[in-house]
Amino acid sequence: MKEILRVPMFMMIIGGISLIIIMLLYQAIAQDKKIAINAEKIILGIFLFAISGATGAGVMPFMKLHPVALSNRETTALTITLQIIVYGVFLFILSPRLHSWLKDYLKALFTTMLSDPFLALFLLMILLSALWSDTPEVSLKKSLVILEVSAVAIYVAQRFSWKEIYPWWRTVNLFVLLWSLVKTNPSSAGCWSGILSHKNQFSFFMAQTAVLWFLFAFYSPKDRRLSIVFGLLASLAVQKGCSGASRILVIILLGLWVYLSVIKKLPVQWAVVSVILFLIISIGLGILVINNLEAIVVDGLNKDMTLTGRTEFWPQIVDKINLRPLLGYGVNSFWQPWRGLENPAHGIIIARVQFIPPHSHNGFLDLACDLGWGGLILFMFSFFNNIVKGVVYLTRTQLPEAGLPLFILTYILMTNLTETGLFGSTSIWFWYIVMSVRLSLDTTAKI
Repeated sequence: MKEILRVPMFMMIIGGISLIIIMLLYQAIAQDKKIAINAEKIILGIFLFAISGATGAGVMPFMKLHPVALSNRETTALTITLQIIVYGVFLFILSPRLHSWLKDYLKALFTTMLSDPFLALFLLMILLSALWSDTPEVSLKKSLVILEVSAVAIYVAQRFSWKEIYPWWRTVNLFVLLWSLVKTNPSSAGCWSGILSHKNQFSFFMAQTAVLWFLFAFYSPKDRRLSIVFGLLASLAVQKGCSGASRILVIILLGLWVYLSVIKKLPVQWAVVSVILFLIISIGLGILVINNLEAIVVDGLNKDMTLTGRTEFWPQIVDKINLRPLLGYGVNSFWQPWRGLENPAHGIIIARVQFIPPHSHNGFLDLACDLGWGGLILFMFSFFNNIVKGVVYLTRTQLPEAGLPLFILTYILMTNLTETGLFGSTSIWFWYIVMSVRLSLDTTAKI
């Protein structure tokens, strides 16, 4: 096969066919609005599929389409070139659909920056972090990739309403689920990681997928049977992922929707307090079950007691952050094992088992490593700002769409207590930006 690909005539034929297909798609999108919208959702779905979860889809060709490939040290020039060509072709195909997008995009960006100035400052920190990084080239590349994901998320948020986003979101998740059922990638212990490379991240993603489909089953009687099947398949994947935290997460996320239906009619100020109370109780419940109820966690959930191990190196990480408390080490400039003794994370270890963590196993600590306590404070202010706006949106709109912003916030909070993925070129960060922009637009619009 490789020999055939090296034949110039064969490559010319493939190139010619590809060009014809591209031009036909361009023409169809230019002439038919419905085709244009569907093509746009498919292309954006490919992008979201590639960055799924905290690790991205670990299957070809999506590994090569993940934006992080543009910034990895080991990525070849050919991979970078091909990714630029592929996304360039996507933009060309969609160009008839994009002819008037810039004005709306800038309006959405401006509205978000005014409505959430903390996020605006946070994004500025990302852009400038190379200035104080010990490895400025690494930070600049990673920063640009994160901003690329953010830019796509802003586009999705200004282009589509929650009612349009919700089916698109669960459909992309469904493809991740189905592919993972085919390619389970079990560990020696039999725990699945699917196409997401790590069992914990896979389990969290499947928990999200299960709840999205169960909710759709509840609110859409016509599609209930099939939706329940998808929800049950995702639940099976959660079980096979061997993550006790993900099973707790399913309960918390389902409980959230019952809770939201109760507080929806409360005055906004009381609803905000109620949501914050729910989040606090959820955190407490998660920590209690995972860390203290060993009989339940080990025997009932098949969960090894890794949180105790985390608490051994978390203080070490905090000490490192305190060396650069305001701005941190720069984007992706803390966990750098390839630097040897110059690695800022050098020396962080669980001494009793000689385990050297590859990251903080906490998304908020990893964010602080990159952008300091200053960056973490900005993010938390943005987070609480979005809680308030999420409650305002909840009181104005009908479920289930009304609850999606608070669903995203709860998911982000719970999944980043013991794992990472909050900050980076991940779908977790993607959905945070989508939610921030969409809430800014929805809560500032006149009723």
